[in-house]
Amino acid sequence: MKGFFRFGNPVIELAIEGRKIQLLLDTGFNGHIMLSASTINELALDQIGISDYITASGDGRLTRVYIAKLEFFDEKIEAPILSTDADFALAGMEFFHDCRIVIERSKNIVEVSKSK
Repeated sequence: MKGFFRFGNPVIELAIEGRKIQLLLDTGFNGHIMLSASTINELALDQIGISDYITASGDGRLTRVYIAKLEFFDEKIEAPILSTDADFALAGMEFFHDCRIVIERSKNIVEVSKSK
């Protein structure tokens, strides 16, 4: 899977519930996926729980957790989705636990592949 850089940040595109969504590949986020509450509402995702997390600034937050179907390496999988009031989407390291990630900004390379 090839990504790209937007404003210097690595971005990938995933199909979530059939809709293509661009997500920041966030190496500091140890969850799966985080989407804005408005995107979650548009996708009509089912809530499965509540979770707490720590923001990049160190603040603790409580949020809703949803479940979504995604296409990932030509496979259909389910993944937990955290909600945020911010207007961004993140893909975290837990989502990529069986993957190799290459990010080389100087060469404009963003690549995610399955580990062997």
